[in-house]
Amino acid sequence: MGRTSPWRGLGIAFSLATCAATAHAGDDVLPPGLVLDLRYRYAHIDQDGYADAANANTLRFTLGYLWKFAPDWSAYAEGTRVIALFGEHYNSGSNGNTHLPSEGDPPSSEISNAWVGYDNGSVAARLGRQYVALDNQRFFSLGPWRQNPQSFDALSTSWKLDTGTTLRYLYLDEAQRSVGHDYPDPLQREWDLEGHLLHVDQKLPLGTLTGYDYLIENDTQAKYSWRTAGVRWTGSQKFASTSLGWTAEFARQENWRNNPLNYIADYHLLELSYGLPIFSLKLGDELLGGDGHNAFSSPYGSNHSFNGWTSQFKNVPANGLDDRYVSGFGKVGSKFGWGVTFHNFFADRGSQRYGSELNAILSYAVRSDFSLELDYADYHSNGFGSSERELWVIAEYRHGALGGG
Repeated sequence: MGRTSPWRGLGIAFSLATCAATAHAGDDVLPPGLVLDLRYRYAHIDQDGYADAANANTLRFTLGYLWKFAPDWSAYAEGTRVIALFGEHYNSGSNGNTHLPSEGDPPSSEISNAWVGYDNGSVAARLGRQYVALDNQRFFSLGPWRQNPQSFDALSTSWKLDTGTTLRYLYLDEAQRSVGHDYPDPLQREWDLEGHLLHVDQKLPLGTLTGYDYLIENDTQAKYSWRTAGVRWTGSQKFASTSLGWTAEFARQENWRNNPLNYIADYHLLELSYGLPIFSLKLGDELLGGDGHNAFSSPYGSNHSFNGWTSQFKNVPANGLDDRYVSGFGKVGSKFGWGVTFHNFFADRGSQRYGSELNAILSYAVRSDFSLELDYADYHSNGFGSSERELWVIAEYRHGALGGG
């Protein structure tokens, strides 16, 4: 167990949160095209095998501006700066503090968006550096949890038809990774890609049916060159004051182009939720297949949102991963939110149980543009990785939408 107490950091976190709430009381003076995001995060990480716990205090400053320079035309530019406050008492991956647990938020500065776009309500296109977020962001995401988001140099297009069909095509040229532009390892900070993403949504009487085919050649990390094709059905149905929701998704991944590996791996996501006005319950099972040598991978998507917040499974084990989970979540009034999720992790191939994890969140919307959040994660290893406990305190002010909308 680490011996560094989290409570001093908590005091700093809430002091900064109070200051932020006061400092932005006059946000109505900001220009309407301006995007401003300030997010402070304190992370306390206590991991077995380390003598001391890590304490990371980081601040993200994002500034952008959206121009509407002609009917249906716009342009957007955005810069992101991540700062480590009070010293780097954690392993950022670039500071050499390998004697401490890691938190992947190194200091960095970069142009996170720079695009020009057209949108007439039915046909839309963007060219330039931009965020890519598809469906639940499992396969392609800006990685919203990380202080420095992931963006892509890309062309994105969409076409909405009167039949309830939306067609999308994206060409990806380069990925600007969430470690940031200043990260010392060039193989981690930028990936050269040739990616073709095909995505179709069809509205149905019950929900939405999605089909996709993602073909990625990664010239920087060839092991992440793959083709992933699948179908996804999501929907919800209201019954008086309750609602029933569901997700069923199936996909197959295989090596593509320059990938030196030779594999085929299956994926499925099954979720069922039942909601009351103040409380909802969700049951889920996500499987990322593995054959004992290679496993399904999702390096361009969100990590924190899946398979536990301690991110034990950023790299899926060779025997695959079966994540079985149950969640309870809800709101108290219009400002307080809460959620609790319990994960049980198993191998897809064989009978190994990797471990379990508890995740809990409390959130408070101080105002529509300022929020506070307290997160906790507790991973118990059953032979995979190390047991770990993490506590986060987040204070965020946001004016406008990151990415320009």
